[in-house]
Amino acid sequence: IASSPTSTAAAFSPETAVPGQARASQPAPTGVLAQPVSAEEMFTEFICPCCGKPIGDCTCGMASERRGFVTGLVSAGKNKLEIYLAYAEQYGLDTFASQEVKKEVREYKLANAPDERPQIVLEPQKVDLGNVSPGEGKVETSITIKNTGQKNLIVDSLSTSCGCTTVSVINNGQEGPVFGTGTPSGDWATTIRPGETAELRIYYDPNFHKDARGPMVREIYVSSNDPVDPVVKASIELNQVD
Repeated sequence: IASSPTSTAAAFSPETAVPGQARASQPAPTGVLAQPVSAEEMFTEFICPCCGKPIGDCTCGMASERRGFVTGLVSAGKNKLEIYLAYAEQYGLDTFASQEVKKEVREYKLANAPDERPQIVLEPQKVDLGNVSPGEGKVETSITIKNTGQKNLIVDSLSTSCGCTTVSVINNGQEGPVFGTGTPSGDWATTIRPGETAELRIYYDPNFHKDARGPMVREIYVSSNDPVDPVVKASIELNQVD
């Protein structure tokens, strides 16, 4: 963190303890990341997936929900490190504004993760749909979800950055419910065994905003029990035309 007099890497070392996550014998975090912070300060650390702006600068529902999450953590007395870790668990590392902080938080989580664990990989992470016209109706594409770990991967939540985009998982030949922006996942979950794959099915509806024209990017979020990357992101790109 550029403004910090304390090394971020040192603060994220495996020896740094976080209540409920680190070993009891480890020391408490020290330095700037162990100090109290304001919610407003933390709002600059995270990007809204809907608007592409810091959550403190955006007025959409997604940003508002995320500000509420951060404010709750600050009110509970969480320090900067604890807020970073909790936010990564809830929304994923791809929502961090700083690539340096994102890298160091992931390294911290990796150092504290069990050797045998589920590991989620999305392939590809980005799909270009090319030109899309409202007259053609919905467009579909697929991304592969692979479990490269040693334990069962449980995918239990899906969401998207805009109402024009919805998503489902096809596993063992069966398609699950379709989710979108803010769609509750309820008790839904699907299990992918080690070394196996499932299909992430993505639907884009150009008529959701049929008057829009030009290039667009929409994001898809997949939540699972992967302890290092509990929320991962894929995206679709397109050019909406007449």
